[in-house]
Amino acid sequence: MSTTRAWGISLLSAILSTGMFVSEAPGQWKGYGPGPRDQHTAVFDAATDQMIVFGGTDLGTTLYHDVWLAVNVITSACAPCELQWTFLSPSGTPPMARSGHSAVYDSVNSRMTVFGGALGFPTPCANDVWVLDHANGTGGASSWTQLSPSGAQPTPRRGHAAAYDPDTNRMIIFGGSDCNGGYLADAWVLTNANGLGGTPVWTKLSPSGGPPPGRAYQAAAYNSSTNSLVVYGGTNGTELSDVWVLSGANGSTRDSAWNELSPQGTAPAARYGQASTYDATNDIMIVYGGFTDQGIVGDAWTLSNAGGGGGEPTWAMLVPTGHAGPQYYLQTAIYDPGSNELVSFGGIPANASTPTTADDFTFVLTQANGLQPRSLPAAP
Repeated sequence: MSTTRAWGISLLSAILSTGMFVSEAPGQWKGYGPGPRDQHTAVFDAATDQMIVFGGTDLGTTLYHDVWLAVNVITSACAPCELQWTFLSPSGTPPMARSGHSAVYDSVNSRMTVFGGALGFPTPCANDVWVLDHANGTGGASSWTQLSPSGAQPTPRRGHAAAYDPDTNRMIIFGGSDCNGGYLADAWVLTNANGLGGTPVWTKLSPSGGPPPGRAYQAAAYNSSTNSLVVYGGTNGTELSDVWVLSGANGSTRDSAWNELSPQGTAPAARYGQASTYDATNDIMIVYGGFTDQGIVGDAWTLSNAGGGGGEPTWAMLVPTGHAGPQYYLQTAIYDPGSNELVSFGGIPANASTPTTADDFTFVLTQANGLQPRSLPAAP
């Protein structure tokens, strides 16, 4: 069961994915889908059209370590089918419940790697690493395994940025909060990040330039072709609006460097807790929502030429037809390049009944990279 609300042709659609119940028998109800949450993670498995959601919190009331699969998240791929949630029950000891962690995904081997996060409200922070194999629920039984990386370890943190380089099987992390009022500006690389190929090893990068001011809950994107990590916004007690690029981000060379960008166009308002995704083919970072000095917002923006692929970085605001976007922060988002759709789940809505109320809606933004679809030439 799900309900879809459409806002226009350049579609923002809202799918009521949780908070719904299915009647099994008179007088009995069964919950459907994950509960309301924020500061969770979501990764996308394009082969099975599934969003994989892990952990999070209802903003300081409950911590989670559950795993949910949402199928049919790409509306254009299966219309008029409906979003369906499935609870995954992996074997093995699961990670402790947490929020503000990161997760990256190896789509070839269906392995999700989870790092860090807060184990309380807001302390303590963690720096442990876990892998969920068969994370998409197919090809075998899912199971949790804790990794034991060698090398010096990153300090515990939450609200950091993370990215995965599938070519080298490396996880890149940047920044975050130390859960004690401090904000971090360090960058680390974990080799053999999916738990395959040998012992995972942490290495701290020592880039030239910068570094950016320490921050948490920023937007980030990774361009594997240029080996560049793009960072936008976040908070260190004040909302930020700067854009930085870390070249040599996967640590495969010694030549890593921070450079601050000065994008053309009108920039978004400074913010943190925004959802962000990346269109690698067109080198476009997509930013949606967040918390600004005006409160929770629902605008969507693109930063073209974000990852150093060529051309001047440029900000542009997306203006979907119909109504303005739903206002959320601390939500997650995934991006499907085939359909050019951004899918967002959970977060804190602007119309929350109390400041500690998370939500359980899923939203879909079509034409999310801001590029108009190419028209086919007329038949001769």
